[in-house]
Amino acid sequence: MPHPAARIVVYLLVALAMPGLPVAWTLMLTLLAGIVALPRGARVGRLIWRTRWLFLVLVLGYAYSLPGAPLWPALDAWSPSVEGARHGALQAVRLLALLLWLDALVLRLDAGRLLGGLYALLAPLARVGVPAERVALRLGLTLQAIERMERGRPLLRGLLDETSVPRMPEVIRIERAPARWRDVLIPVGSAVVLLWPWFSA
Repeated sequence: MPHPAARIVVYLLVALAMPGLPVAWTLMLTLLAGIVALPRGARVGRLIWRTRWLFLVLVLGYAYSLPGAPLWPALDAWSPSVEGARHGALQAVRLLALLLWLDALVLRLDAGRLLGGLYALLAPLARVGVPAERVALRLGLTLQAIERMERGRPLLRGLLDETSVPRMPEVIRIERAPARWRDVLIPVGSAVVLLWPWFSA
């Protein structure tokens, strides 16, 4: 299994390259991510459902802001444009791909391995004064608080009930795994594959 830091870097590369990828590449990456997400279909479905309004705003925003031929001529000026709807649908597919890859590469890591990956990425910045361990600790507390909130009562009820304030964990475990050559080759190979369409166009 790749090092957690390598998985995080690959996801960041996907997020950075996605806006410039051709439509065919975008659809291929989305389909591949969907296949990878099948074993966690229910969890991924909840992730997408929570962002449904973002999808809606994204599609409608482009559909009504970009000029072009009306999608429904009978509505005249109230109709979204064909070009806008097409572009909005493409942006929605890109967002879907990012969410699916986020689950496949990052969210499947347990808290200890995820923090270990973040710490490995932040550790070199310690030379310029960035407290890598402190940042990882705060991220760990945030992740555990979010996890407890997801499993607990609704947020509004929790705020009104003083007895529901979650206790902070006493121990945050950071799993620091050794890096191998493949953990360097995987991000480099991913960068070459994802950036190749940018330079070959």
